[in-house]
Amino acid sequence: MKSFVRGVCELIDGNETFTLATVVESTGSTPRSSGAKMAVRRDGSIIGTVGGGLAEAMACRKGADMLDGGDGTAELLFVDMTQELAADSDMICGGGLSILLEIVEPDGGCAAAYVELDTLMRKGIRSVLSTRCEETDALRGVNHIVLKGEKTETPSFEKRPSDMLLLEPFIPPAPLFIFGAGHVSKFTARAAAMVGFRTVVLDDRADFANRERFPEADEVVVLDNFEGCCDELGVDDDSYIIIVTRGHMHDRNVLAEALRTKARYVGMIGSKKKRDKIYDSLLSDGFVQADIDRCYCPIGLTIGAQTPEEIAVSIAGELIQVRAGA
Repeated sequence: MKSFVRGVCELIDGNETFTLATVVESTGSTPRSSGAKMAVRRDGSIIGTVGGGLAEAMACRKGADMLDGGDGTAELLFVDMTQELAADSDMICGGGLSILLEIVEPDGGCAAAYVELDTLMRKGIRSVLSTRCEETDALRGVNHIVLKGEKTETPSFEKRPSDMLLLEPFIPPAPLFIFGAGHVSKFTARAAAMVGFRTVVLDDRADFANRERFPEADEVVVLDNFEGCCDELGVDDDSYIIIVTRGHMHDRNVLAEALRTKARYVGMIGSKKKRDKIYDSLLSDGFVQADIDRCYCPIGLTIGAQTPEEIAVSIAGELIQVRAGA
């Protein structure tokens, strides 16, 4: 969902009008469930998916018609995925999909809601998008409200006498805190964002830790120093920490802070010689071997990586491996 929201916001930033397709209800063995989304552009290209096949083709066709001046700004499309239709479209499924189609103007309420959702997801704040449609036959008066901090886990859809209500949770992905903004960090942030982490880059150098250098990162933070660097981050057991600062002492200090958290993953770059010196220092300061054993060092999968780009790939692979519990 992070990539879809980001893609929609890019269309909004480009002042582009598009049709948003959202699966609001499904029955039977349909390919997508409530909350699946797709943006249909004027040139026929799409972002996201509502399941492919017949349902997607019908949504694309109707979405394009709406952009070309069709009736209304919103419509509820029902796709009957009977066994016969499914067979004709090479899909093994049955049942039906109800898809809400809505024209999104760059300066409209839906666009504003998605910009707000993007901001909240970048900050790691859970939210729920409430979409209410009045007069269900004509779908007039579509209203969007972002509810911050809601803990809903799954979408819900309710038809009422005079309207219908869709509630969709937007849950930020697992956060990855990258300490250090050098060459390895630059490519690691890019790779991690691509595979679905919420990436936060932290350094004490503003000329390195900036949005121009890390356009893919969700947040870029300039620290006063690395002391207490994890205190205000809200690191929990679903968090990942990478230590790639510019010096051994900084790495050592950040590792000490990281091992005091409940982070699921703590990885530090460096040779075995450097690692052992840092570990000895931490043990002399009161850490125990169980703390040290939490650290992945040398960081990354063993694939013979040499360049910053290759090292980033090896780190991303290790993150995926840990996230998958492999």
